[in-house]
Amino acid sequence: MTVFAPDVRSGIIRRAPSWMNDYHTNYAEDDLMMMFSAIEDPMNYEEASKEEKWVKAMKVEIEAIEKTNTWELVSIRPDVKPIGVKWVFKTKLNEKGEVQKYKARLVVKGYAQKDGVDYGEVFAPVSGWDTIRMFLAVAAKRN
Repeated sequence: MTVFAPDVRSGIIRRAPSWMNDYHTNYAEDDLMMMFSAIEDPMNYEEASKEEKWVKAMKVEIEAIEKTNTWELVSIRPDVKPIGVKWVFKTKLNEKGEVQKYKARLVVKGYAQKDGVDYGEVFAPVSGWDTIRMFLAVAAKRN
């Protein structure tokens, strides 16, 4: 079983799950630990805005939002409490551990809402693959 670095705080030696024994890589264990711990992504907008690579990633995200009309900027009434947003940053790596791209996402802070105060009901339609296949089969049969 593969052994990873000990947790300094607790003294516990972390081990890879047994199902990972079937997987092999060209990396030494030390390389893997470095690969997963060497990159620090910004935690907030202030940190990210200091580096051009993250500014570019944020511009790409805003362009995608505008292109898909995902969000709409509107004026709010004084009695409405707006929901905040937050930037989330992630460095995407390829299979060799090299930087593939810098990803920025603008996400809504939905966790700040309270049931009965900010919203009255939640609707999240879900469809399984069996249902989709059934509808496609009926549509194909009926032309």
